[in-house]
Amino acid sequence: MSAASLEPRVDLVIGGVQKGGTTALDLALRGHPAMRMPSDKEPHWFDIDENFGPEPRAIGEYHALWNDQLAAGLCCDSTPSYVWWPGAVQRIHDYNPAMRWIVLLRDPSERAYSHWNMQRSRGNEKLPFAEALKAEAERFATRSPVTQRRHSYLSRGYYSQQLTRLFERFPRDQVLVVRSDRVRSDFAAVIGEVLDFLGLEPHGRMEARNAHEGDYDAPLSPDDRAWLVERYDADIRALETLLGWDLAAWRR
Repeated sequence: MSAASLEPRVDLVIGGVQKGGTTALDLALRGHPAMRMPSDKEPHWFDIDENFGPEPRAIGEYHALWNDQLAAGLCCDSTPSYVWWPGAVQRIHDYNPAMRWIVLLRDPSERAYSHWNMQRSRGNEKLPFAEALKAEAERFATRSPVTQRRHSYLSRGYYSQQLTRLFERFPRDQVLVVRSDRVRSDFAAVIGEVLDFLGLEPHGRMEARNAHEGDYDAPLSPDDRAWLVERYDADIRALETLLGWDLAAWRR
């Protein structure tokens, strides 16, 4: 599939990470007149392997999600698993090497716990959190895409590996990486950075709206956090070097 033959095409992906604030950002951008968003927030085009199999789906099916508005503004696909799913980054590069990316990064231990709580609330997870973490490798061995998406609590948090893969395909000036805790604490500054990155003027009051926030039966336990921090420590340190961030809070 040649990007040169596809004019116009999607310009932007909010490509990560799941449970990192992507929905809040998507909702805010939907209020900007220059943005064109599909009715379904997460098209999941580039992370469905069957779309790129021996009989690939026509790209027109993807473009149809924007209802003939593809040339009318900045078109955005908010699918937070793109930065994580094997093959998705390369497929997006093949589709549009000029694609811009926004990636929101959340404390990986908190992200994992939020992910588990989401699956538990949906009835897709019966194991306690600690057991689910330790069962992840065995579940992945089934090679079931559904299982991998639902139960990838630990693997989605290795951010330096994912960003390294992304930076191998896309220049850094096409990628905006934001700490997701800032979406809650300083959304005005975050949306300003996003609009500047996209070359858009501010429009009205673009405010954060809580989305997909649920109550936990209990907070993340100190023991479970310690187990996660031990496994993420090396990756977090690599991420600090990669981005020049201080992430000491994520290692405690």
